[in-house]
Amino acid sequence: MRERWRLLRIDWPTACIAVRARDGIEWGFKFLLDGYPARLPNGRPCDIASGQPLAPDKWPKGVGRFAAVFNPAWNPGALYLPCDRLALPGHDQWRTELPHLIWPPVRGIIHYLEILHELLGSHAYHSPVRATA
Repeated sequence: MRERWRLLRIDWPTACIAVRARDGIEWGFKFLLDGYPARLPNGRPCDIASGQPLAPDKWPKGVGRFAAVFNPAWNPGALYLPCDRLALPGHDQWRTELPHLIWPPVRGIIHYLEILHELLGSHAYHSPVRATA
């Protein structure tokens, strides 16, 4: 989709999708999609090559809202978003405070990917420090 993301693999009920950040780095996300599209997905950062969960110290970094969403200390198996099945329970206030981020089954996974792309494209996202040669 305009090179914002690309499908890596599907092994139902999971799908791995890479989302491009503003610095050109692709970040992998593994989605649990059982019950899709009626049931909210569950997403977490994963290794693009293997699909295995990323270690918490390898998650994308940033500040503000970005840091709250990508917070493995909260739950290393989920992102802290109103469209994630593990994050929404217990956050009823999100339905009125953040209605645009609540899971709309008619939009499908595109909704979740657009939120991730927006976050990874924001100035709150910090590019990883790369070792110099």
